[in-house]
Order: sequence, then C-alpha cells, then structure tokens
Amino acid sequence: MLTRRRILAGLVALTALAVAAPTLAGRRDSKPAHEQALGQLINNVRYGQDNTALTFLDGPLQGPVLLGDAWGKGTAEQQAEFIKLFHHLFAAVAFPKMRDSFQHLTTVTYDAPKAAGDRIEVGSVLHIQAGPKEQELKLVYSLSKAADGALKVVDVTIVGEASMLASIRDDQITPIMAEGGWPKLLELLRARAKDLPAIVDQPLKK
Repeated sequence: MLTRRRILAGLVALTALAVAAPTLAGRRDSKPAHEQALGQLINNVRYGQDNTALTFLDGPLQGPVLLGDAWGKGTAEQQAEFIKLFHHLFAAVAFPKMRDSFQHLTTVTYDAPKAAGDRIEVGSVLHIQAGPKEQELKLVYSLSKAADGALKVVDVTIVGEASMLASIRDDQITPIMAEGGWPKLLELLRARAKDLPAIVDQPLKK
C-alpha cells in the first residue's frame, strides 16, 4: 500500500510547500495562516521531524475519505488504529522521498483560500526545474480548521487528476475492504508497518 504512483500527487504537492517555509523555532511570520500551516508541516519533514509533521495531518477527516461508507462501520478502536497505521506508512514511505525532492523546486505561488463546506481549499502553482526547462504543476490543498483556528492538511490534488486520498482509496483500500473488510485491512497495514522504521523526530543539527 502507498506505493509509487498513488502517493505521487500528495508527495509532489506537499513537497512544494518546502520553499521558503518558516523556521522550526516558530518565529513570528507575516504569511497568511494557511501558508504558515503548510510551511510548518513541510519544514518539519524537511528537517526530519517526522513525528511532529504528522500532527499537521487531519487523520479523523482523512479516514472517512479513504474508507468511504465503510468508515462508519468500523469501531472507534478500529478507526483509531487505521489512522495511526496509515500515518505510519505515509510518513515512512513519502517523507524520505519528499526530502530528496527539495532540490528540484524553485518557487511556489498561492491563491487566496476559499471556503469549501467545512474545509478550506488553497490553489497553488509549483515551479519545478526539470533539466533546462522549468515546469509548472497546479495543485489544490484541502485544509480543515479546528475550533481553535488551527489548520491541518486533509488532502492534496493535482488539478485534472483524482486527489491523493481518492486514488489510494479506489486503487488500494476499496479492493482490500471488498475482500476482507476491516479485519483484512488492519491485518495488512500491521504487517506492512512492521517492515518500516518507527516514525520519530531526528535530533536537529546545531
């Protein structure tokens, strides 16, 4: 699960946010709230603070997208374990590749955020230096807003394609759920997680 093509949208989109991200020290930043939240997520990934980076992802909202109608059929314990395992796999597979991709980025521009139901959508254009020619990639980030105003990432989409979560759901999770439901899904996630390193915050270099 979470292999190559189906994490590409999220991998590339999230990586884009590394450009001009705020410092880990959390100094006061004049950027809009959505840019600060996205930048904090990616800056933590950039410096190996993977466990902290996961706190900027909204697992309770990602779960219903990934499992669709089946989400409500799971127990609270199953839902909590799924989120934990999904984030473990995502961080272990995607975050290292994101760090390797920073060298290809040049600039990022953002649109003004737009309300979309209970979420906020932010359009963006990523400029990538691919050889002698610069390419542009248009993205849309889906963010949630907590009662205290904190913003978290729910999903990312390359314009014209299915979103990252929808792709993972349709290609990987739905077939597993059809075969064996929640027990099969959690069994496979547990087995995969055992083969991956623990998600931790690496010591920062002084």
